[in-house]
Amino acid sequence: MPSATSAGGSLTFIPVADTYVNSASTGTNYGSATTMRMDGSPDVHAYLRFTVSGLSGTITQVRLLLFANNSDSSGIRAWAVANNTWGELTTNYTNAPALGSQLASSAAFASGVWVSLDVTSYVTGNGTYSFGVTNLSSTAISVASRESGANAPQLVITYH
Repeated sequence: MPSATSAGGSLTFIPVADTYVNSASTGTNYGSATTMRMDGSPDVHAYLRFTVSGLSGTITQVRLLLFANNSDSSGIRAWAVANNTWGELTTNYTNAPALGSQLASSAAFASGVWVSLDVTSYVTGNGTYSFGVTNLSSTAISVASRESGANAPQLVITYH
């Protein structure tokens, strides 16, 4: 089971669930895929859920890290998702939770790099947090999912 690692004032978590949804295949679930995709047309976006525990300090920064399988000239955005009850193996475009407020956006990035999104304003302590991720253009991109192993998404919390 995924858990936290602690080292010198930071905790790193991997998602307890992740998937993506696609408006061109509204009933399809992608929760067991090794990648998560994003695209502006058709509408394709990712969901990630993290369980934060073991935090005993004041948060100074929270970063959502995603490993880019390909480059993108526009960047990606992270969104708050208030509903934490979505299922990794049951969520599809039709039943996906709504994206809330935008939390962060990245600059353009190359293939094979970690993309960092500052989500400090959203993560306030121990608890469960869901995120949506979209891209800023209509160019399809792919990031590693938790099923990918070493390049699984990370939520890195720095505290003092």
